[in-house]
Amino acid sequence: MNKTLLSFVGFHDPYGDSAIEDAREVGPVLHMLRCRAFDRVVLFETPKVAQRARDTEAEIKRLWPKIAVETRSLDRLDDPTDHIAILRYLRGFIREILDERPDAEYSVSISSGTPSMHACWLLLAAEGALPARLLYGHPFSVVGVEDKVSEVDPTAPEFPHVAPSGYVSPAEDSGYAPDLDAVREELKIVGDNPDFVTALERVGRLAQFKVNVLLLGETGTGKEEAARLFHRMSRRKGRFVAVDSGAIPEKLAESALFGHRKGAFTGADRDCEGEFVRADGGTLFLDEIGNMAPEIQAKLLRVLQDGVVRPVGAREGRTVDVCVIAATNADMDEAARQGLFRPDLVQRFDDIVTLPPLRRRPSDIGKLAAHGLRQWNIRNGRKLGLSREALAAMLAYGWPGNVRELVKTVEKAAMLCRSRSIGPDDLRLRVLEPAGGTGEIPEPCEGFDLNAYLDRQRDLLYKRALDMADGNKAKAARLLGISPQAVQNRFRSSK
Repeated sequence: MNKTLLSFVGFHDPYGDSAIEDAREVGPVLHMLRCRAFDRVVLFETPKVAQRARDTEAEIKRLWPKIAVETRSLDRLDDPTDHIAILRYLRGFIREILDERPDAEYSVSISSGTPSMHACWLLLAAEGALPARLLYGHPFSVVGVEDKVSEVDPTAPEFPHVAPSGYVSPAEDSGYAPDLDAVREELKIVGDNPDFVTALERVGRLAQFKVNVLLLGETGTGKEEAARLFHRMSRRKGRFVAVDSGAIPEKLAESALFGHRKGAFTGADRDCEGEFVRADGGTLFLDEIGNMAPEIQAKLLRVLQDGVVRPVGAREGRTVDVCVIAATNADMDEAARQGLFRPDLVQRFDDIVTLPPLRRRPSDIGKLAAHGLRQWNIRNGRKLGLSREALAAMLAYGWPGNVRELVKTVEKAAMLCRSRSIGPDDLRLRVLEPAGGTGEIPEPCEGFDLNAYLDRQRDLLYKRALDMADGNKAKAARLLGISPQAVQNRFRSSK
């Protein structure tokens, strides 16, 4: 059976700008062809991307000479956000294409083109006018690139359908669950480290049930993002409510979480529903639960047991339907031994998921840096790149603040950078030690530059020795077991 791909051509085809210097990113059309096999490709061009369409067609023929390629032109479409005009063009083209090859298997890429074009593909699929698979190629970094494509299922129960009167939608309890990769893209959760992906997959599976989950991990590892993924993957209709347990004053914690009645205490001039009630029917994320006072822990334990919240000053409680996702960077076993945390409260959680620190995810560092820089460029209208030397420095750094620290470091470096590419000095990484500080080495991945990494390590050792020698190069040379001239030459060459 002939497999045909339909796709608009966009401003990132056939190749787009890369966050890494001397590299280029494969555009959405070529990316899709790398992921899926097709016999025929039909490209749709608008006047503003006519040259890009020709370049894309030529590149497809060069890379995949057996694929038949043709281009259909929306020659009078001046506004690429005009939904009505786009729909009119597509309806005509679809009739022609289906008549030409009625027996073909059709797929549509909703990766390239404008959001209006993507919406029109979806509308035609919902109407039933387009019997095709809808494919979305995930954005990626040139560092450690992994090809991924998600399929949008227009027959899914929660997909909006355009149907004749009398149509009955599938039952709410059909078992539908969103695609994990699609939710990760929506929440901008970047990374493909096996341990990290396994943790997210576990969270996604748990989200199909009414459970309470405890997330463990160092500060900045993405615990709140994992909680949001849980909520998005679940079918719960209530809201997602995030609470920083450590930021609530101890005297106000009970009222903030469980609510209070008017007159319950000085200053209670009105009823307060509390965070549990706000999250009724949804998900409550309790961050830094390790800092919660023992008295509040006891009340939380009761809520997890029977699902009843009793506001301060109330005679009766209220039943709530809430999934509690708690998070902490504390060692819970040690906290329990010290009497700081109730062991029975830990046991009330249905499962415990640990998110790995960034130093255990070296192959994700380049992806996260490139993604963070790309987002910064979009917000600020810039086109900064990331040098390979900077990437080597990032791979050599321990990242005690994990993903949060990395993103802030890249953003600050971008603000202070005076050239077109961020260099290692722009990063201003303070801790001069290998990843993790325990002699670990980075995991080789695409984009890794061994020579740049080794040069960076030498610089770190030279600077460390010079600091220990109070600037005396002869003494620093003795600490390193090399000649003073070698130290002199190293610093001269780095200027």
